[in-house]
Amino acid sequence: MKTEIIIFFAALTAVLATCPADWNHYRDKCFFLSRENETFASALKLCEVIGSQYGRVASLATIDDAGTQNHIANLIKRSGFVTFYIGATDIVHEDTWVWVSTGKNATYTNWGPQQPNNRDGAENCAVLNYLPDEGFDMKWSDDPCASYFNYICEMASAEVHSPLVG
Repeated sequence: MKTEIIIFFAALTAVLATCPADWNHYRDKCFFLSRENETFASALKLCEVIGSQYGRVASLATIDDAGTQNHIANLIKRSGFVTFYIGATDIVHEDTWVWVSTGKNATYTNWGPQQPNNRDGAENCAVLNYLPDEGFDMKWSDDPCASYFNYICEMASAEVHSPLVG
């Protein structure tokens, strides 16, 4: 009887998804909004380095549905910054937007007016903009990858097993 009770309480645990401090949890992902401006390549590398510090794989954010778009939009509105690199690029094949973290085509998009436009043949990296006076209220645009913008990192949330207390 005593053994059965111990086994019963050992089984009463909850699996919690966690994110590091300064990261924001949404579904099974953690998001980090930078305070610094970087090029697309530098932002991608920094996300990878930051993720490795937590023993996880991180990349620029993949926004693959409206829920994720809305969640990130709310974070940006509170951040005080206006333009962020996300992980979409068409650098390999013009007008074929793929996510750098997976190599999969971007099937969900939220482009702003007349976007993407590849102005001057030099815009291959996607940014999310909070510039409502310019028609970009949380809309995407393609911009030069060498431009300096804030960036959004994403990594999977960690599972932490915690005892249920009640």
